[in-house]
Amino acid sequence: MIRLTPVIANRELWMSLLLEADESELVIRSYLDQGELFTIDEDEVTRGVVLIIGEGVDLEIKNIAVEPASRGRGLGAAAINLVIDKARSQGFRRVIVGTADSSVGTVRFYQRNGFRIYGVRRGFFDAYPKAIVEDGLVAHDMVILEIAVQHRKALRRSGAGEFEEDEC
Repeated sequence: MIRLTPVIANRELWMSLLLEADESELVIRSYLDQGELFTIDEDEVTRGVVLIIGEGVDLEIKNIAVEPASRGRGLGAAAINLVIDKARSQGFRRVIVGTADSSVGTVRFYQRNGFRIYGVRRGFFDAYPKAIVEDGLVAHDMVILEIAVQHRKALRRSGAGEFEEDEC
């Protein structure tokens, strides 16, 4: 079972995991004490972290990382679904997340999980102290993705065995 556990104590303890998703410790420190930080736990074992910040109608996934040994097993997708549920229960209209334009696999991951490209912050990563290079591509722009959470539809089985749409 996957669950999100609030981090109450020193957030600095999670820096190494946060650095898996954001390569600049300086940038992480600029948002580390904002919002809510959770560990991503699988059967009581911490496998990752997620930091979320609510602003207006948006809940932003500021940082989400799963330890390398636990990737590819659906933990990130499960954590994102828990964040979406949290956003819905707290009255947010959408969840947003930003990632580097060079993170092609990450953009696809979010799209497979229902997110759509919403915008681009041009030159965002040019301000980082050290260039971010992934698979030979230098990151310049932040791709912003979103998913609506208030009117997300789910399928449920009716009494006749057919599927019907249901507002979540």
